[in-house]
Amino acid sequence: MNRRKFLHRTGWMAAGSCLLPAFLHSCKKSEWQQEGQFQGEVLIVGAGIAGLYAAEMLIKQGVSVQILESTANWGGRTRAFPNAPESIKSAELRTLKGEFSILHDLLRDQNIELIEKTGSELYYFTGAINTEAEANQNTFFQDMLQTVESLNTFDSADISAQTYFDAMDVSTNVASIYTVLAGQVYGTSADRIGAHGIANQYQTWSAGIKEYTITGNQLTDAIETALSSAIATVRFNTVVSSINYSGNKITLQDADGETYSCDRLLLTVPLNVLQSGAISFSPPLNSSKENALSRLGIDMSYCALFKLENALWPAGTTRITGGDLVPSFELTNDGWIYAEVTGTQAEVIASIFGDPLNIIQTQFDQLYPGAINQITESAIHQWQGSRSYDPVGVGAAREALAASINSKIFFAGESTHMGGHHGTLHGAMETAVRAVTQLLSSNPS
Repeated sequence: MNRRKFLHRTGWMAAGSCLLPAFLHSCKKSEWQQEGQFQGEVLIVGAGIAGLYAAEMLIKQGVSVQILESTANWGGRTRAFPNAPESIKSAELRTLKGEFSILHDLLRDQNIELIEKTGSELYYFTGAINTEAEANQNTFFQDMLQTVESLNTFDSADISAQTYFDAMDVSTNVASIYTVLAGQVYGTSADRIGAHGIANQYQTWSAGIKEYTITGNQLTDAIETALSSAIATVRFNTVVSSINYSGNKITLQDADGETYSCDRLLLTVPLNVLQSGAISFSPPLNSSKENALSRLGIDMSYCALFKLENALWPAGTTRITGGDLVPSFELTNDGWIYAEVTGTQAEVIASIFGDPLNIIQTQFDQLYPGAINQITESAIHQWQGSRSYDPVGVGAAREALAASINSKIFFAGESTHMGGHHGTLHGAMETAVRAVTQLLSSNPS
């Protein structure tokens, strides 16, 4: 058994034709008018992939839309390094999971070549770097894989993935690999995610099993072309601070004191923004919504990318897993190294005196001594909110978060996905379809 086997996802989404990118060109307004006769102005807060996709759909339906974005860039987490030089952006490789998704079809529609991910992985444990074949001969490693795989069908009282690991009495020699496979791949660490959350995401995943790699530029270029009408509506550097939905019109105010009004509001901001209370609501959010926000998890993260003069690993190696503070590094044949650190490990790095990029590079140097002296280019970005995940006892928090308020305020974004695709770009796009459908058929209460 290997990593790809126990991360296997099966099935596919039987989406209606209007949910795919072809909707932007072929679905007629009358087809959506069967859902409602909405006429009015819509404001969207957040120019990530969910906000952009929702805006493009609404614009194609003749709805007046404007997007308010707090930063100077559109795209949100479609850009791992939003402020990096072009050499970094073009070198960044993005992994897309699933051949049956809106994003997959959008990229194909823009003639982006999707290369199925291939290659081998290395694993560091018991003080040595092991090939996949060597690792698979190790009893500790096999026990750990079986523990990860059993999480996919976990149905007992909810506990953290780390508590489950400890109860299974697996060797601590492979604990850092486990925290990648049962934590980092979900945007957190194994001590924070619930076993029910892992099982639910595995069992409801419907985007397919293939993985593809494209460059960061290919991704953003395709989105920029496909969603150009939406991008044209974005008002940048506009930090929404308050929302008043007590009257017939919804009123928003930004940090500079400027006000905006609309008939419908779609919130696509990251989960951590809502959790922080950075946006005040009048009337306040109800207890169901507040409870949902308290039960969902999202961690800060570091994304680091750096290049060596020469690759120190065998050609075709895509990842080395098993570091301590930085549990995994993605690798390319031409010497690029990418690391995303989140959860407990990211908070440890943040607490250490010193440059986080240097700390991450030093961790890689422990695996390949002397590597730090070969670095020619590098970049790092700290995200206050990475991807949402399900902590222990999450229950139906995503359903509650996704529910509209008085059929006037609607919610989209990956954290509102209820079908296993949270934490993904295509999942965020699917929530935009759901929210737009609700919005167009809404009658305010």
